[in-house]
Amino acid sequence: MGETDNSQVEPIYDILRTDILDLRLRPGMIISIKDISESYQVGRTPVRDALISLSKEGLITFLPQRGTMISKIDYDKVRNERFLRTCVEENVILEFMAVCNLKAITALEMSLERQEQLEKDGDIRAFLSEDSYFHSIFYDGANKGYCNDILTANSGHYRRIRLLFMADSGIEKGIVKQHRELVDAVLAKDSERLHTILNHHLNRLVSKERPLVAKYADLFDHEQTETKRAADMLGVDFLVDTKLKYHT
Repeated sequence: MGETDNSQVEPIYDILRTDILDLRLRPGMIISIKDISESYQVGRTPVRDALISLSKEGLITFLPQRGTMISKIDYDKVRNERFLRTCVEENVILEFMAVCNLKAITALEMSLERQEQLEKDGDIRAFLSEDSYFHSIFYDGANKGYCNDILTANSGHYRRIRLLFMADSGIEKGIVKQHRELVDAVLAKDSERLHTILNHHLNRLVSKERPLVAKYADLFDHEQTETKRAADMLGVDFLVDTKLKYHT
């Protein structure tokens, strides 16, 4: 008695984390353990434990005497999370370049084909997931999967601003091309070209983010207001509900 049921904690943690990262739950939205428990059909103790875990990742904010909030996008964390990935990824791909094999290159090529199709489909969530998988191939191939796990676990704000940008402006036409150029640089073992392409690729949105922050100011943490929503709105997809350009 009194022990946490891990069989429920892990699924509700994964589900809530995915819904937050996929912007199904609006940044700034006020929720309660009761609301989540009823909406997701899971016990309150697993929900409470999941929220505590998510708060450690900066995805949930506990507001004394007011409730629990889906954390707004923290732009300082966006910049720091991107900086971490920029510092790590070039070294990882350089190691991958030295040891890559046909299996890994084939996986990259197949991912590029899926990206092209998802770009045509306009499925931004699936495209962003495939984008993440593409980059993970380099980490796994260089035996640095643990590094990718750490980066992924600490990139929630960066992922959400990327998804918001795609929802607002569509999938950038040059992303798949840049991915192909990365693969070409690896195959050519051209480290200088790799540096140039990767630096541009990972930092390409910097100049476009400030206008996005201004346009959706209420989703970012410099705004002090919280978004209150009825419990029965938990099942509503934020991106679709707000009529951004993303369509399921």
